[in-house]
Amino acid sequence: METTITKLIKNKNISISQIARNGNVPKSTLISATKRPVETWTVKTLIAFAEGLEMKGSQLFEMLVKTPYKLKINDEAQTIQGVYIPDKEAFKIIRFSVLSNHMEGWKPNKADIEELLDSYYRPDPEDIKAYEEIFGKYNG
Repeated sequence: METTITKLIKNKNISISQIARNGNVPKSTLISATKRPVETWTVKTLIAFAEGLEMKGSQLFEMLVKTPYKLKINDEAQTIQGVYIPDKEAFKIIRFSVLSNHMEGWKPNKADIEELLDSYYRPDPEDIKAYEEIFGKYNG
């Protein structure tokens, strides 16, 4: 069975031998690592793979580690996915929107929430036009 790291290496059209040479890591170490969970790799191994794939070690680690998705809403702190929403009314509206869409299968990340917050304060004129075509005059 092909692992995620081996797929990434194939897609980048680079060999483990090249990664080993460039990262100054034994080829056998890298081959062994492809068969083990990323959490068991040394930092040097992770960095060698990341550099070979032209990415940051943290990016590669996040890509390879299977962490379950969790929607984090803290009503007291007024945060969604760690994004603080200072205005209580904005928090309620964005929270409702996130929960409604989450029930339909959307899994928003921090950047998604930041984008929603930005759209709340600075709505796109095209979005307002579309809203008004469906619901009538926008009073935001």
